[in-house]
Amino acid sequence: NWFEYVREEHHAVRNTLGIIDMSSFAKFLVQGQDAEIELQRIAANNVSVLPGKIVYTQFLNSRGGIEADLTITRLSNTEYFVVTSAASQTRVFTWMKRQVSKNSSLTITDITSGYGVIALMGPKAREVMSSVSDTDFSNNAFPFGTYQEIDIGYAIAKALRITYVGELGWELYIPTEFMIPVFDLIKEKSMNVGSRLCGLHAVDSLRMEKGYRHWGHDITQAETPIEAGLHSSISFKKGGDFIGRKVLEKQKSDGF
Repeated sequence: NWFEYVREEHHAVRNTLGIIDMSSFAKFLVQGQDAEIELQRIAANNVSVLPGKIVYTQFLNSRGGIEADLTITRLSNTEYFVVTSAASQTRVFTWMKRQVSKNSSLTITDITSGYGVIALMGPKAREVMSSVSDTDFSNNAFPFGTYQEIDIGYAIAKALRITYVGELGWELYIPTEFMIPVFDLIKEKSMNVGSRLCGLHAVDSLRMEKGYRHWGHDITQAETPIEAGLHSSISFKKGGDFIGRKVLEKQKSDGF
């Protein structure tokens, strides 16, 4: 009995705008002078990027299996913002703490409850974002895979131009106490573009239509990124070793 509603939400994201509450995302702050060194070793992709860049990657075990699927956003030279699925919150937090070197200079903080998340996804996302904030959301000023802090309503939000549904859009990480007024503002400004509130059934159908993986369903600790077709989430060019690298290099040389 929910299919017709999900179909309408799915079409809204593809054709106009979907507004999605993604507050359940798990969110962690990794801070310290060794943050880059440790994340380079734990993550399969290259996180030695300029501040403001978002990196899609996985945490791997020694067999190359995917223990976590996530994004890592560099906030500053000594600070990273790690986001993964709600179901993986405890798992990823524990994995990071267990993998970091004992004498490393960094802290890992679970800040999940401190931020709500509103995602605006669809062809009208830029139009609506421009109506609620003075930030320049053009492609040149705010390219895909980047982060900026923006003023929106009475709040300062972390805006990540990223997508799990395959459309133009931004994920807004908003301090929890400002969620309701920011949501009300977005809802008001998006009424004239055919927006719809969308749920996770729609997100699931949208990401499957685009071929995006979900940890625990499409990928697990039993598959490597190469076996899952996620070659772009690995960096063999970055210096130093990372967990699972030797297994992936063998798979690549064997023609996987």
